[in-house]
Amino acid sequence: MYAKDKVHPKLYQMDQEKISQLYSDLRRESLNHGSIPITVRHIESMVRMSEAHARMHLRDYVRADDINVAIGVMLESFIGAQKLSVMKSLRRSFSKYIQYAQDNDELLYYLLCKMVKEKLTFYQYRHQGSMPSELVIPMEEFESQAGDLQIHDPTPFYDTTLFSNNGFMVDTQRKALVKQFQ
Repeated sequence: MYAKDKVHPKLYQMDQEKISQLYSDLRRESLNHGSIPITVRHIESMVRMSEAHARMHLRDYVRADDINVAIGVMLESFIGAQKLSVMKSLRRSFSKYIQYAQDNDELLYYLLCKMVKEKLTFYQYRHQGSMPSELVIPMEEFESQAGDLQIHDPTPFYDTTLFSNNGFMVDTQRKALVKQFQ
């Protein structure tokens, strides 16, 4: 209710080239495969979905990740409405747009490993090469560096198997990410 009444996000520096390229690619592919034609109305719905995503996060401006989420939702919906043979072809053609979240997870994992390596090197230097039982990365520090990579909400990454299967866990009391060593 609060978001609906108080938050009205604005489009600011929208990646128009990405949207126009997506539209032309979708239009071409839908005509080539005889699928449901893409219209300007689909693009308008992406803009509304990106504004809604920003509103859900109580932001005043629509960011690139809001647009990417809207593109992913619209593509999944559009591709899912096609015949099976067309669906496979479209999914392959537009995988770069659909794989956005998975790419972010891998990038966040790389960033987290880099931070752990730096802290581990510093720890071993201070403690004559000994190995700690755990390393603690403050969430604020990690999220700040993720923001520098244009990933403004890394919290879904904490629930991935990539995160947990590699010995990481979230410590909510310390507001930190913890890496356990054997």
